[in-house]
Amino acid sequence: MIFKYRARTESGMINTGTTEAASEGDALSWIRHQGWSPIQLEAGASAGSLVSSGADNSRYPKKSLFQQKVTIRDKSIIFKQMATMVNSGITVAATLELLSSQTENKTLAATIASMRDAVSSGVTLTAAMARFPKIFSNLEMSLTRAGEEGGVLDVCMTRLAAFVEAQHTLQKKIKGAMVYPAVIISVTALALVALCIFIVPLFRKSFAGIGMTNLPPLTAAIFAFSDFLRAYWFLLPVPFIACHFLMKAIGKTAPGRHFFDARKLTLPIAGDIIFKGIMARSFRTFATLVTAGVSILDSIEMSAGVADNVVVHEAFSTMRERVQNGILMSVTLKEQKLFPIMVAHMVAVGEETGNIDEVLTKVADWYDVELDEKIKSLTSIIEPFIIVLVGGVVGLVVGSVFIPLLQSMQQFM
Repeated sequence: MIFKYRARTESGMINTGTTEAASEGDALSWIRHQGWSPIQLEAGASAGSLVSSGADNSRYPKKSLFQQKVTIRDKSIIFKQMATMVNSGITVAATLELLSSQTENKTLAATIASMRDAVSSGVTLTAAMARFPKIFSNLEMSLTRAGEEGGVLDVCMTRLAAFVEAQHTLQKKIKGAMVYPAVIISVTALALVALCIFIVPLFRKSFAGIGMTNLPPLTAAIFAFSDFLRAYWFLLPVPFIACHFLMKAIGKTAPGRHFFDARKLTLPIAGDIIFKGIMARSFRTFATLVTAGVSILDSIEMSAGVADNVVVHEAFSTMRERVQNGILMSVTLKEQKLFPIMVAHMVAVGEETGNIDEVLTKVADWYDVELDEKIKSLTSIIEPFIIVLVGGVVGLVVGSVFIPLLQSMQQFM
């Protein structure tokens, strides 16, 4: 069988070629016999994979309906511990052995144990990670590969841990900004429904008991709404569920996805937070990859992938195409309205000085600061707005009930 390989020589050079062997293990033994360190090995017929397609997967964790989810925080802790152990001189296989026994997340522990078996059999750490694409992203594997190829795995693991931790922090910021108003509005809606179902009917019976039939339009509307809720309360979720599935179906189409992603960036309050969050995530990815030694073109491509927004993805893809044709990134950034002009100027300085990795890190930091300030200002604005909203809704219901009482009292005076 023919195997394609990439290996690092004793002098640090990267060799690529092919060798004939009976199995993957024999091919790895041949590479080590040359005094090289294997980086990538694949069967000649399986293009693009990191390991032979005939690898034994019987020992790897099987899918389960109740499988514990691996969070960003879980991976951040693992990468930090791995960086410390590798830097201390512990082999990768021994590091994975220790981590598999210490990790509380059962899914991640089983994954690490499988990676340990793969690495012990001669497969690279990147190749072992590639067997679990639902747990490790392309970005994480690219940083690991850069560390293995450059002989600085501990450094790349430290960068990877810092990057994943930054992503976790960013995720918490955005969720925190969105959850608070959503919870308050939901509680207000539930309070309104409870008032209309349980409290308003009591007042209606009282009005009927004293012969009050000529009700103000607002009171009549609230009573009619109360009757509807009491009779058809089970239909309340139907419009929301139907809207959710309709939007989801439209979002699966290319025009629909583009429309929704563009609208997300222009929402009155949340749009700017979503945009700055995407920019912080994309440029942090870009900076981390470039610092680790990944090529500019691959870094731009992966930064576009983590954006999770078609509009931003298209902007990065355009920049990649133009960079491939010899056009500076700063020129493309200036021409695209999506990016602030200051970002283009900062990148231009990085291109002129050759410190593009440092500049990209500063751009990501700038977006983080902008996001923090936006969230703080949103919190200070939205709190009084929510108070007014809740007060207005409750006041509307209470007023609709007490207006007829006041009118009735005026008639007897």
